[in-house]
Amino acid sequence: LRSWLNPDCDADTCRGRNVTTLHLGADGPNDTLHYLWDFIGNPSVLLALTPPSTSLNISWEDYLARQDKSLHFSEKPVYTFGVIINKIIEFNDVNDTAMINTADVANTNVLHLEYFKWQRVSLTQNSEFVTLDMEGNSYHDTAKNIRRYGSIKLSLRGFCTLDHSDMVPHMLHTENSTQIDIILDHLQTNETFSNSRFAIELLVVGGGDPEILMFVDPKKSLDDEHTPGIFEIVEVRTPPYRELDGALNGGAYLQWRPVSYNSASRDVTSSTETMQYPPRKVFNYTSAVKNSMLYCYYGNETNLLLQKLTISLGSKGDGFYKKTNYSTWTFIVGYGTPPEERFSSLVIMIISIGLGLPLLIMVITGLYLCIRRMPKRHGNVYLSR
Repeated sequence: LRSWLNPDCDADTCRGRNVTTLHLGADGPNDTLHYLWDFIGNPSVLLALTPPSTSLNISWEDYLARQDKSLHFSEKPVYTFGVIINKIIEFNDVNDTAMINTADVANTNVLHLEYFKWQRVSLTQNSEFVTLDMEGNSYHDTAKNIRRYGSIKLSLRGFCTLDHSDMVPHMLHTENSTQIDIILDHLQTNETFSNSRFAIELLVVGGGDPEILMFVDPKKSLDDEHTPGIFEIVEVRTPPYRELDGALNGGAYLQWRPVSYNSASRDVTSSTETMQYPPRKVFNYTSAVKNSMLYCYYGNETNLLLQKLTISLGSKGDGFYKKTNYSTWTFIVGYGTPPEERFSSLVIMIISIGLGLPLLIMVITGLYLCIRRMPKRHGNVYLSR
């Protein structure tokens, strides 16, 4: 796993500017998977599968000005896919249903992430994993003159192995995935809202049939070993795309556990639920992606998958956001087939003991009863005769 911060941006261009664009590259035998994490404008992630030895080229002056086609690869990618963390939606849950109704304008506020001031908190780069921690605060929507205190914290992680993340809810990741963890920490709410909750809107852009909606598949699990109390995982898969040889491929996916935590401890007692809503097509492409890295790459292309996905945080009776002023959500962005959860060796051993021990006791008990019921030999009678 290789990574570069602000690749090939000279000192005169990037010095004194708040610039964070991270490029990750994972080389396979037949291809290279690129990830770009960007925090200029709306935070966004771009995934690109390219032929081996393909390089990334950024025209930095145009890129910082959010000009189209200012980011490109030396060879045409086989597949690309991008996610924009587009909006934080605050809604007044008057009836404590934990469900958002975006049509109820009077009870919703929209926060655009481009209006936060983003700072790089920490960056860890090595051949095993890459971690980038960002914090957005001092929200100021200049157009509407809206200010908010509080912060949004984003932690992005790239990996080179199949394993569970050490961060709760311990998502299963592959070498083809990026994990994104979002924390809403003491984010100021609307004074007129008595029961504020928050929802996160993602904007998905990329390859695949634009007329087909993404497929949402909540899956049940028998095992909650890694995320106690949560027996479900939600998968969102993009429509298949056609490769150069005509073969259909599965494309990209998003994956998460439907859980949010309302404290930094992230234990079972501080967990609440999340709710996902059906994907919806977005028709005004340019205005939707203009102030993001994805516009710098895709430009004004029209034949693209463009859909939005909304996830609300919280469940009925959990006390709303004001209870702790803290909410989290963690999800995975990946390429290919989503990994399947499997029982660990510990769980298999416990199940084996749990099922095998009673069976062993039954067998021993049965043998004992059979032996007790066998007729006794009267050898002493024959001897006396």
